[in-house]
Amino acid sequence: MKNKTAEEKFNALRRQAEALMENPDFSKRVVAVEDPLRLIHELQTFQVELELQNDELRRAQQELMEFKIHYTQLYDFTPVGYITLDAKGNIIDANMTLARMLETETGSLVNRPLSDHILPKDQDIYYLHLQALFSYKKRQICDLKMKSKEGAFLDVQLESTAIPKSCQGEARFRTVIIDVSDRKRTERLLKYGRHQLESVLNRIESSVYVADMTSYKILFMNKHMIKKHKADLTGQICWASIHGKQTGPCDICNNDSLVDKAGNPTEPCIWEFYDKDADQWHELTSLAVPWTDGRLVRLEIARDISRRKQAEKQQKESKLILEEKVKQRTAELEDMNATLRTMLKKREEDKNEIEEKIFANHKLILAPIIKNLKKNLTRESQKHMMDILESELKNILSPFSKKLSDRMVNLTPMEIHVADLVKFGKTNKEISEITHSSIHTISRHRENIRKKTGLKNKKVNLRSFLLTLE
Repeated sequence: MKNKTAEEKFNALRRQAEALMENPDFSKRVVAVEDPLRLIHELQTFQVELELQNDELRRAQQELMEFKIHYTQLYDFTPVGYITLDAKGNIIDANMTLARMLETETGSLVNRPLSDHILPKDQDIYYLHLQALFSYKKRQICDLKMKSKEGAFLDVQLESTAIPKSCQGEARFRTVIIDVSDRKRTERLLKYGRHQLESVLNRIESSVYVADMTSYKILFMNKHMIKKHKADLTGQICWASIHGKQTGPCDICNNDSLVDKAGNPTEPCIWEFYDKDADQWHELTSLAVPWTDGRLVRLEIARDISRRKQAEKQQKESKLILEEKVKQRTAELEDMNATLRTMLKKREEDKNEIEEKIFANHKLILAPIIKNLKKNLTRESQKHMMDILESELKNILSPFSKKLSDRMVNLTPMEIHVADLVKFGKTNKEISEITHSSIHTISRHRENIRKKTGLKNKKVNLRSFLLTLE
């Protein structure tokens, strides 16, 4: 208000001065004697006002300069491209960010069509963008590709608004150009990742679906599940579409257990479920996984294990049958063992009876005959041979032969015969005469007997050892 008053006073004084200067009359006095003092006062006052006004103008000019610098810095160094277009799409003004994006100079962009830097295949998108902007005078957004001076391609987003004609006198547009190459690259990677994920899930020969853990909306179903349900239920509520006749989340829903208190995924939950309507057993695996948009979702895999359950049932039945057969067979074997024990006992009794008969026959028949023969023999050698025969018969009837055979089962018959003669105290020479063998042969037999009975290199008398076997 002060500046406005000073300006009005200045304008009034100027108009008065100009009026006086048009018809100057220097022949008469302009003012009275007291007028010069008032005039001096007015001039001094006006001078002060002019100085204040001049200071205000300098401050305003400084602020305007600072604002212009700030605006220029903000305009040129903003992280997005910023341009002003006329109605024909020519660039009126462009910032340095766009020049850097297109790898060129700002001056080479001004008064040139923006379409020069747009790929031919996206020219129609840009034309429709301008047409909609010119027709509706509302903000328009589009995505297209631009090419830099060096030939590099950029994915950009154009966001344009119309400038009212009252400001510039003609239609002009402000356009923000945002480099979305990283975003597009990320979107392509996410799209490729989702495609790969869906390809893997579609190859699983089990029902697989993905659902939002809050809204229960199905986000994905694999081909196996679509074929089973004969419809793609993507976008529907899982408990209402998959499990019919439900008025809310299923009783078996375990979304709360798939994440911890901090909202992080926990270990997968695996359990078995019997579908009464379809008469099928399923092994369900539920886990929380990050989806392609970053949110946690429920991934559930339902594997049909009806055949396995049927096999387990048959195996259990077979096991029961086998156990019953084993019990029956065990009972039969116990009966057979009892019969065998009876038979063995009978055999032992028969054996004892035979042994008693043999001893009786020896005592009653053989012993008297041998005794008569010994009386009738005259030659010493014959008597000696008869003694040996009598001794051998006793050995056969005594436990010694059995012990000898058991202990030295690997002895030859000749070695057993030699062992019998050694036990009776016969020398090698006497044994050779009796067996009609050489002394060297008898010595070799004795060595074999010691070796086979474990007496080799031991200071144990062979005859003493053999006597212990009585």
